[in-house]
Amino acid sequence: MYRTLAQETPFQAAISRDWPALRAQLLLQWNRLTARELDNLGPDHRRIALLVERKYGVHYRLVENYLRNFERTIPLAA
Repeated sequence: MYRTLAQETPFQAAISRDWPALRAQLLLQWNRLTARELDNLGPDHRRIALLVERKYGVHYRLVENYLRNFERTIPLAA
């Protein structure tokens, strides 16, 4: 059975650590994204991944994986 986009994924959808650091990295990594678009989407993996898929053609699941991995590498705030 195929999942629809409305179904939950097995990972946490919201970015839980440092949204400003991830936002800055996304703007550097994917320069077709705008700060306004990211601000409107907020720290939601799925919505960001779908935006990147629409603008770059990278499958949203690959982008979600990138976001999860990057979030794991962000140092915890002191």
